[in-house]
Amino acid sequence: MNKDIEIYKELVTFCNSNKEKIESKFDREVKFNEFNERCFEEMYLNLRKEPAPIAPKMLKEKVEGLTECYKKMGFRFMRKRNEMIKGLDIQLGQWYEKAFQFFLEEKGIIITKKGHPFPDFEVQSDSGKAIAYCEMKFIKAPFMNAHNLVKNTFPYNSKRYDYECSLTLDTGKKLQSQRTKYEEDIKPQRIPFYYIWWFDAPHLKGIFFMNADDVYEYWDQVGTLHEREAREGDQIAKQIKGKIYPPLLKMKSLSDLILNLK
Repeated sequence: MNKDIEIYKELVTFCNSNKEKIESKFDREVKFNEFNERCFEEMYLNLRKEPAPIAPKMLKEKVEGLTECYKKMGFRFMRKRNEMIKGLDIQLGQWYEKAFQFFLEEKGIIITKKGHPFPDFEVQSDSGKAIAYCEMKFIKAPFMNAHNLVKNTFPYNSKRYDYECSLTLDTGKKLQSQRTKYEEDIKPQRIPFYYIWWFDAPHLKGIFFMNADDVYEYWDQVGTLHEREAREGDQIAKQIKGKIYPPLLKMKSLSDLILNLK
């Protein structure tokens, strides 16, 4: 079994066995079945050395059940979703942040929550010294229209698709101030900073990451890639609608992240 699949399964088991420790208010089940394992192999592992992503129609020929999955996703994720409430979205992300933090602690990685403009988490040595920083994002909604809406396809020369073009960052003041903090304070100390995405789509699931320098280089290359439409939830809490989508196929996965943090 691939080491990334093996350790992600371990994370899934940890989450489902420690629900009360993570958050007693919610009853959330994390899933990863044989279909998801096959998707991970064909949509990520086997494409990492390819010069460009391939169209989902080609992947459907390789993964049994993917055609049916896309039919369900098309209805669910392409319909109008403008009643989203930011607070509820944040709570969902915080559940996965806590789950991942506790899982890393089980691996002997000391990690503490930090406040802006620092990244979400500071990884510490046994003596309490900062040895890495991590900003974590939870993504469950694949960007179904990526192949039509993302016009700047850098670093590829072909279209981009939902399975590798959904790991988003908002291009607002937070990202810029975080970049300034990194470049002026964190980077001069030679402390690594990783952007981490927990992708929990119906097809592809996993932990993926990219170091901050590569994220910012990508941002400089593409600018704001997409401005999503306004939603009703935007009227309740100010939200950034400009997005970038760092390429998943250029990212590393969970086993490499744990090795780096250790």
